Amino acid sequence: MSEPRFLFDSEFDFTRRSFLMLGTAGVLALMAPPLKAASAEDFVADLARRVMRLAGSKRSAAALKREFVRLLTRNADMKAIARFALGKYLRRMPRSMRGEYYRLVLSYIAGLFVYYRKDLAGKDVRIGRTRKRGKWLTVDTTVIYPDGKTAPVKWRIYKSGSGWRVGDVNIQGIWLSLRMRDKFVSILNQNHGDFAALMDYLRAQAA
Repeated sequence: MSEPRFLFDSEFDFTRRSFLMLGTAGVLALMAPPLKAASAEDFVADLARRVMRLAGSKRSAAALKREFVRLLTRNADMKAIARFALGKYLRRMPRSMRGEYYRLVLSYIAGLFVYYRKDLAGKDVRIGRTRKRGKWLTVDTTVIYPDGKTAPVKWRIYKSGSGWRVGDVNIQGIWLSLRMRDKFVSILNQNHGDFAALMDYLRAQAA
């Protein structure tokens, strides 16, 4: 499996661990099934551990991607995430492209998890402080690896009915949703707003 050209290119100068953790953040942030009676902290801890167990499984790449797709579909507002990633081009996307675009963004993020599955297999997560701003809660966590190394992750979540949803995650000061928007808008800028170029890029990642 060749290395995907996902959210970041070399100009962002990320280490492999930083990249993977950002992916963890962003997609983790979107995934775990809502825990109806859980606190915000319990929800975050549960979803992080679910992802770690899945990443550490012996499933094939194809099977693992399907699992991540299911988690995302069930627990994230993927349309809102995909729309945000279009930035200033949001209102310009042809209606006929939207359905495929939403599906490709889902596949795009799930594929990131598959490629970095070994790096995502942390041992545990430690919960830090929680801060509230408007409807959003930011929960600080520390991912602990089997070798004892750690990485900080901030989860931005909100109340959804009787459960929780994650809207974004921050690793080393970087929000996944913003970086994804930078990538997509850059492609559109370089191609004079031609959505066909963005769709071709996303299809290539899904292949």
